[in-house]
Amino acid sequence: MKAIFNFVIAISLLSTATVHADIIKKTVFENIDKGVYSQYEEESNKQHIIEIYTQNEWKNFWDQHTIGTFPSPELPKIDFQKYFILIAIDEIRSSGGYTLEIKEITIDTAFENRPFEIAVIINFPGSAAGTTAALTRPYHIVKIKK
Repeated sequence: MKAIFNFVIAISLLSTATVHADIIKKTVFENIDKGVYSQYEEESNKQHIIEIYTQNEWKNFWDQHTIGTFPSPELPKIDFQKYFILIAIDEIRSSGGYTLEIKEITIDTAFENRPFEIAVIINFPGSAAGTTAALTRPYHIVKIKK
């Protein structure tokens, strides 16, 4: 009886893992912008992820992100019927030498292809690195198919 019970649990776990694997998938994404001088501000100076699903949200973010940049970069065109925007943004750093890059995104296909897990790499300057003496805020902006 114990062997049959263990077998039933194993089959149940296997089917759950299979369903999970069917809805959580790695996805491709397209770079929109990447750099170290974002002007985006929020109440807390923390690393975070921003998801944008509308043209209005996109314009509001872009206006703040590029404020003070001359010449002012044009707002990249995004078809929000087909895509959404994902932004990884670092905290404000007291010098240069920091970079941030989105390496991999998994989506939940059962939840409108929304992000499930985002792998981000942040590089820090070493003690021997010569860096610029300027405030920086690394960021990476990508678009993902809905």
